[in-house]
Amino acid sequence: MKKPKESILNYSEPITKIYFIRHGETLANRGGLIFGHLDVELTKKGIIQANNAAIKLLKLLKKKNEKIDHIFSSPLKRAKDTAKIVSKKLNIKNIVIEKNLIEKSEGVWEGKTYHEVEKSDPLDFSKWFSDLSSFRPKNGESMLDLHKRVIKVKNKFLKEHQNKTIVVVSHAGPIQLFLLHSLDAKIEKLWSIKTECGSISEITLSKSQSIVYRINH
Repeated sequence: MKKPKESILNYSEPITKIYFIRHGETLANRGGLIFGHLDVELTKKGIIQANNAAIKLLKLLKKKNEKIDHIFSSPLKRAKDTAKIVSKKLNIKNIVIEKNLIEKSEGVWEGKTYHEVEKSDPLDFSKWFSDLSSFRPKNGESMLDLHKRVIKVKNKFLKEHQNKTIVVVSHAGPIQLFLLHSLDAKIEKLWSIKTECGSISEITLSKSQSIVYRINH
């Protein structure tokens, strides 16, 4: 059997390189809360994680002889503060806020623990796991809603940032769904991808193909 080529991308198409960084830890992460759109701040550990992510990224860029053209962030404070730390390390002044990078809204569940929701709303809590794509908590979004936003922002990156290398600071849900969509995987595979706070994931895209180089690094 022939050895596969290093890259399957069609290089007749413009290429976009993306380094995803998940925001650092927050008190909501530490407390096991469902927090979605809650605008919580980084903990001291979260700030350290953001710094470590920036240092790791600098090493990767140096090894690959790459430079970052733009940094994008979710509008939530935990992502913006992480992006500020990364942008300072990379000496990039401007951070572009992209609303479609925001985490999935969990509606009335936000600010509660999983145990609290399971106890107070057992029927919907069960639906959340049995119908991952379509279930929508009251006043919240479904995973399919988030998936549509992710596709929109992916297409935007491909159109507006051809042959560029960008950093995207976001949340677990958008990053996981972006990777799944790029691999033509179903939303139900969401839990098969791990993106911890302060982790880096790397992907290269063209219009018709993609390569995932690292996840949760």
